[in-house]
Amino acid sequence: MLWKRPLQLCKYIWLRSRHSSSTAIARKGTSHMVWSTDVLTTVSSDTEPSFLLTLDSKYVFNVGENSGRSWGQRGMARRGFKAIFLTSIGTQRGAGLPGLTMFLADAGVQDLTVVGPHGLNHYLASMRTFLWRDNIKVRPREIGTSSCRQHTEPPKHVYKDANMTVYGIHLSPGPVADNTPMDIDQAEDPAAASFNKRKRSPSPSSSSKRQQVDPSSSTSQTQGPIEPKETDGSMSPSLSKAFNTRGFRPYYLAGDDAKEWLKLTIENMFPKPEPVVKPRSSKKNKKEGQAPAPEPAKILYGEPKHQKLLWHKNRRLPKFVPELSNSNDPTMKQTMCYVIVGPRYRGKFDVEKAEALGLKGRDRARVCGGQTVTYEVDDSNGGKIKRTVCTNDVVGASEAPKVVIVLDVPSPAHIPDLTTAFETNPLYSRVRSKKPEDHEEYSAFVVYHTLGPGVLEDPRYKEFMNGFDDSVHHIVGSKEHAPDPVTFTSVGGLQLKLNQLDRKMFPVPYHRLEAEKDLASVPGLPPNVHLMKSNLTADCRPMKPPRPIDDWRDDFHPFVTGQEDLRYSKQMEVAVRRARSRSRSVSPAPSEKKKEPETRQPGDDVVVVTLGTSSAIPSRYRNVSSTLIRIPNYGSVLLDCGEGTWGQLIRLYGDDPEHKSGVWEVLRDIKCIFLSHVHGDHHIGLSKLLSMRSRMTVPPTSPVWVVGLHQHLLYMQEVNELENLGLDNSEGNGVISVLSDALNWRTPRAYPGGVQVEKQDWLDHDRSRALAKDMCDALGLTEFTTVHVDHKTRCYGSILKHKDDWSIVFSADTKPTDSLVEAGKGATLLIHEATMGDDEKESAKQKAHSTFGQAVDIGQRMEAKNILLTHFSSRYPKMPSASMSDETTWAVAMDHAVIPIGDIPKLRAYIPAIDRCFREAPEDDEEEEQLQKGDVWAD
Repeated sequence: MLWKRPLQLCKYIWLRSRHSSSTAIARKGTSHMVWSTDVLTTVSSDTEPSFLLTLDSKYVFNVGENSGRSWGQRGMARRGFKAIFLTSIGTQRGAGLPGLTMFLADAGVQDLTVVGPHGLNHYLASMRTFLWRDNIKVRPREIGTSSCRQHTEPPKHVYKDANMTVYGIHLSPGPVADNTPMDIDQAEDPAAASFNKRKRSPSPSSSSKRQQVDPSSSTSQTQGPIEPKETDGSMSPSLSKAFNTRGFRPYYLAGDDAKEWLKLTIENMFPKPEPVVKPRSSKKNKKEGQAPAPEPAKILYGEPKHQKLLWHKNRRLPKFVPELSNSNDPTMKQTMCYVIVGPRYRGKFDVEKAEALGLKGRDRARVCGGQTVTYEVDDSNGGKIKRTVCTNDVVGASEAPKVVIVLDVPSPAHIPDLTTAFETNPLYSRVRSKKPEDHEEYSAFVVYHTLGPGVLEDPRYKEFMNGFDDSVHHIVGSKEHAPDPVTFTSVGGLQLKLNQLDRKMFPVPYHRLEAEKDLASVPGLPPNVHLMKSNLTADCRPMKPPRPIDDWRDDFHPFVTGQEDLRYSKQMEVAVRRARSRSRSVSPAPSEKKKEPETRQPGDDVVVVTLGTSSAIPSRYRNVSSTLIRIPNYGSVLLDCGEGTWGQLIRLYGDDPEHKSGVWEVLRDIKCIFLSHVHGDHHIGLSKLLSMRSRMTVPPTSPVWVVGLHQHLLYMQEVNELENLGLDNSEGNGVISVLSDALNWRTPRAYPGGVQVEKQDWLDHDRSRALAKDMCDALGLTEFTTVHVDHKTRCYGSILKHKDDWSIVFSADTKPTDSLVEAGKGATLLIHEATMGDDEKESAKQKAHSTFGQAVDIGQRMEAKNILLTHFSSRYPKMPSASMSDETTWAVAMDHAVIPIGDIPKLRAYIPAIDRCFREAPEDDEEEEQLQKGDVWAD
């Protein structure tokens, strides 16, 4: 702060000195005078509810898909995050966890705790092949079920730090599995029987109980969360014995050995060591002239210390044993609710009373700290008397801690567990109380209700809500009672402008501004009920009710509702007019095409839908990689599936509660998903997409073939143990795994050396080739091959050749690769990455990507008729000038574009107008810098 006048400085110092005595007591023992809670995302087509608590640090509850991108839309700083809490394990509440973890690590967060129910460690460990950061320590805390179901005794916290204490409440739609140990199902592999027979031999260091799956036998089930402890790099005797057994496979570990394997795997994923703090030199040493001790060492990076485990990194994790049988219905899963108790603030120090009592100096600090002090004062007769003062004599009553509650109630069947907890538990019953004496202990302020169908209007739930004090604010997220506005309004506003250019190529994002049921019309609810909306904030101290964030910019809804007029700048109007004129000269109107069928080329009616066109990280205007190829009368192929792909699809095609039309029809139509490599921006969205596919009430008539690397298929199998993705479908319309190595256009490539993989049917190359033939027959393809391209990790491009005499080549992420040119000769369409501008050739080479010019050159050498460029590291790429008469037609992709191959010349004609539209859109310098760094999700 700069002081303009000395008098102003003097006045400031005087006021601070007067203020310090009265506020010191309030500060002591609490590090933050102000704290708040926010709705980051709500229930919508492309997001799930997510909440933020901000004190000295930040804490987030639930991270569904698009969490990280939503934060970017809001412009929220990522530093200062300390913990993530999940109410359930799976894609609905945790699909954004891997992307967000990488976001936070790259933003400088060095220590992150992740808290969640049973299955958390398995979920995290399943990401080991693509989620790895050596500059962050991630500490998982898996909460045992029974520890959160003892409602008659004071609860034990699941998390605690200097800012807050968090308690967990387990909700189940039915009885929880009992404590009877369950034997591992050995029918899946004959080798398991002999392995486990040897493993079960009792020994001094390993009891037979360890060889059985008993999810509730661990003491952690009754003593709160599993607290992760650092190891010295060695295994326990029991695990070591199993590890050294001939034919060892992690999949058949059980009990404590299985838990230890998961813990060590996660430690390998995030190997940042603990900082070593060296003792400082004493004042005496300094006086004697000794050199001061160095500052604490800043250790930022580490190496995996459990090297033996790396040999089995590509083998399946220990079999996950659920505490309740997995259900295909997401409303029948178990959930964890959280009661967050903030800091208790001590009362105000009464300066006048202290002066009247003669309390001075350090004695004031002692009394403020809770001590009783005795000292001498004048007796007004020239003598001295002793006076004893305790805290209550000079300090007012303390301020009850504010309480925020996060509830996840998927169905009415979960209500009994919830009401039982709040009626019988001594802590929760005081939080949910109307008695003034209870409010002196705990002051409930905000309750977040994430509710499934039928919950809010259930009389039992209304009674539960009305049990809270009338001052409590209830923020309700229920799909039945919520509209579905566009989440990413920046790109929505951009799409509105492009829609004026071409309504078919750039459709307006799907949105619904009216709820199916009006929340205000639901009778019997308590006062202070608010609809859960993104960017809703409430201050817990000092208290301010929930309200929208004032400075949030909405670039979409004011224009679609008519509150504001959508206007072009003069330059934009000129660009649009010229673009339309050019497009008419290169692409005849649809009516003319019908009259002149001889002008149509093979593949002209194949539609390319660019769902995600950003490289490395999602941004305001571009999501990460995903491209849909729609083949009329045959089906669709999805090329890569980055996080948020499901949301992009539903915003493009619309929702249907009956699962018949809109996005559900498109999802049924997808028969192939090709995953190029293991970098997260290309495949993290797969599990969400398959999860939604498995929930369809109108099921698909054919399977979906997932073509990917061993790591993709392994991850898919391990997540399928937590959540039904359709892999075990016996109806013939589930998920079929195909190994991309087996489809190499030259020679099927074996898995690289140095790692152990399992000899399983799904890894057999002959099997994959046979299954790929079935896939080709379903899609009308004569050939589906993969091409090894030059990237920082094992990566494949793909080539689709159709019996109607057209072909599409997909480059994936790569430097310019000659083999792609040779394999794709004469392609109808080349979809090629163009991560860098032509002025960044050296950077592109280092990061194993292509520049704009290099991508066009590959297409011209390939003699491709059309080139579509994607995977950009900036909002809009810097393009070299090129003549419209080039023999090869190239164009630039953007999200939500629907492009028939025959209309690519038209898209090329639109480029100047699209360029102008991007340049007039609001900028975010920090986001642009992150985009240009690249490879945030690709390390």
